[in-house]
Amino acid sequence: MCVALTSWLHVMLDFIFPARCVYCHHFLGDERVLIFCRSCWQTMPVITTQVCPQCGHPFSSPAALRYTPDFLCGMCRKSPPYFDRAFSAAYYDGVMKEAILQFKFQQKIGLGKPLVHELIAQIPNGLNLSDYDFFLPVPLHKTHQKHRGYNQAAILATYLARHYHVPLLLNNLVRIREIKAQSQVKGRQARKDNVKNAFRVREPQMIDKRRVILVDDVFTTGATVNECSKMLKQAGASVVLVLTLSRVHFGEPGRSAYAPEVFLP
Repeated sequence: MCVALTSWLHVMLDFIFPARCVYCHHFLGDERVLIFCRSCWQTMPVITTQVCPQCGHPFSSPAALRYTPDFLCGMCRKSPPYFDRAFSAAYYDGVMKEAILQFKFQQKIGLGKPLVHELIAQIPNGLNLSDYDFFLPVPLHKTHQKHRGYNQAAILATYLARHYHVPLLLNNLVRIREIKAQSQVKGRQARKDNVKNAFRVREPQMIDKRRVILVDDVFTTGATVNECSKMLKQAGASVVLVLTLSRVHFGEPGRSAYAPEVFLP
């Protein structure tokens, strides 16, 4: 009786106060992804260009297509990251950006599942996530997590772990000091300095000789995931794969101010 009444009330509220898509502001019909209309959701800015096989930086120059798939971008040649590979499903733009902001800051936790579905749909054929030993999220500081109420990366990692039937490892990689939000820090070196020594692996024996997948929502310069990967490698991880929903681009899609393209013979 109560369930039926609740459903009826929801129908009446939708009729009297029809919900609107948070992105285009048109009325939501039956075809929706929670607070987004289906039309907007289908404009997800997925990354379709060739990317660096290590950091995942999208190449914007057609010249990159002349090189073999193992050719690295200039930044990975100059300063190799600690992680072995990074993959992002889409650019941090358009409906993806709005979805992450709603998921992360507006308590729209239900968006975690459809966002993970978008990530899974873009995983390349040669990347078998079931072969890894653990999924683990980029941690928040305990004070920050208490204030927000949840860690968005942990929600994403949970859905991924369930989908691929791989164990989820929580509270081993931890953030040991509060830092300034990376979004408020400008420049690659400043971001590196901001997260330096901010993480610790509590039980290295659980990581030793394991293949792990580190999960986060946005890859900007990679400073945070690289510092986490450094700790995981020091704990003995054999492989660290970074998975993020999105990647920031600066200017035109595929052109990053933090990852200049340098083609080496």
